[in-house]
Amino acid sequence: MSQHALDFNAYTEMKELMEEVLPELLKTFLEYMPEQLNDLNKAINDNNADLLFGIAHRMKSSSNSLGALGLAKTCESIEMIGRSGSADGAREISSQLEQQLSEVLEFFETELKDLS
Repeated sequence: MSQHALDFNAYTEMKELMEEVLPELLKTFLEYMPEQLNDLNKAINDNNADLLFGIAHRMKSSSNSLGALGLAKTCESIEMIGRSGSADGAREISSQLEQQLSEVLEFFETELKDLS
């Protein structure tokens, strides 16, 4: 996994703090983020900057909360594009986001199995 997508130290700290609720948090992330990615890509295709901003902001927050700091940073880049009032340039960053998200989802799926 790209060390940029997930900060293992941040994830380990969060894992220790959220021990009992971690499986539910991971499950929610695994269900929520692919849907958000689809909505984000639709916002890019529709050139809907406001929607792009909102989705990227939510994805950033969700990623930060589970230690996926690199993924959150990529979401923030897209968020800033949306904040500027355009979706121009977001498609290029979206492909990086998709790769990072795929890596994080794969890791979290394994984690969820190990916690069960």
